[in-house]
Amino acid sequence: MGNEGKGQELAELSHELMAIANDALLYTKDRFDRERFLEVRKAAAKLLALSTEEIDEAQALELYEENEGYQTPKIDTRAVVFNEKDEVLLVKDYDGKWALPGGWCEYNLSIMENTVKEAREEAGIEVDPVRLVAAHSNRLHNNPKSYFYIIRFFILCRYKSGEFTSNIETSDARYFDVNGLPDDINDHKSSPEQIRLCLEAYHAKVWDPQID
Repeated sequence: MGNEGKGQELAELSHELMAIANDALLYTKDRFDRERFLEVRKAAAKLLALSTEEIDEAQALELYEENEGYQTPKIDTRAVVFNEKDEVLLVKDYDGKWALPGGWCEYNLSIMENTVKEAREEAGIEVDPVRLVAAHSNRLHNNPKSYFYIIRFFILCRYKSGEFTSNIETSDARYFDVNGLPDDINDHKSSPEQIRLCLEAYHAKVWDPQID
């Protein structure tokens, strides 16, 4: 097994220990058990730091502490808008890469409500969500090295009004031919394969959503 494979194995073990520790910390009433599971969480953070150079032990522990409580997948929504040329709308994210407009689902919003909000905030447009294309696991379709398990919802949307203005999250928005997507697309958030799937759904009279 290469270094990358070992790093992935350490990351997965770290996530498993973090989930056990955070679940236990939520339910335990014994103060001694609480101390033990806090140590387990520290060990999980150390393993995560050992698995990658992108994060150190203190950052890993802070990340795990910020996500206390029973561990469930995070929800991400992506707004998919095509124009009359079958070109897809992408936004340039804060990291300089292109992706479908979207992000974490707010705790008090539905999937569709969050999709509308993200399109407004990142692309400057108002949309009507019209069709669920897919609910994909990041582990199966995008970034298996993510710090969290993610379910990503791809929602076809109808453009209503508005235009892009620069903001704190994105620096540009453009339509791209699906067969000519930018090289610096962030396929951790929305891959070319997922965008092509959305185009297929866009033209389908009837569509059965892909749900992992």
